[in-house]
Amino acid sequence: MQKLDRTGTVSSPGLSLPSAPLGSSSAHGPPGLAAAVLSIPAVTGPSIDSVGVPSECLLLKNMFDTHSEAETNFDLDVKEDVQDECSKFGKLKHIYVDKNSAGCVFLRFENTPSSTAAQRALHGRWFAGKMITASFMVPHDYEAKFPDNS
Repeated sequence: MQKLDRTGTVSSPGLSLPSAPLGSSSAHGPPGLAAAVLSIPAVTGPSIDSVGVPSECLLLKNMFDTHSEAETNFDLDVKEDVQDECSKFGKLKHIYVDKNSAGCVFLRFENTPSSTAAQRALHGRWFAGKMITASFMVPHDYEAKFPDNS
């Protein structure tokens, strides 16, 4: 993933755990409830609920800022970087970098397990100083957007 980070800095969101010891009682509820709540780590970064239902279609957001890109064909560099990284997870059938968006890259993998592996690896990672969100797309919506590449 360091290859995708064009700024040279790589960071990733971490999990944070509550500081109170497990099983300690709370004035606001029974000890069992406090233990159950404290045993669940807090997740930082993009919402886990926003990733959608797994499919072979994936949408990466926040990959670039069109206003800060100096090169006219920056989309080709982004496409190449994403292809190189995503080839680790499976075969890509289609990729499209939308230069006129909020950093959107549309991907269609050969199968759902490949896109799921890519989604898990890319969601919440950093690229060019921006945190990526990777969410699944409904294949019907993907085909409506790219009718020639379904």
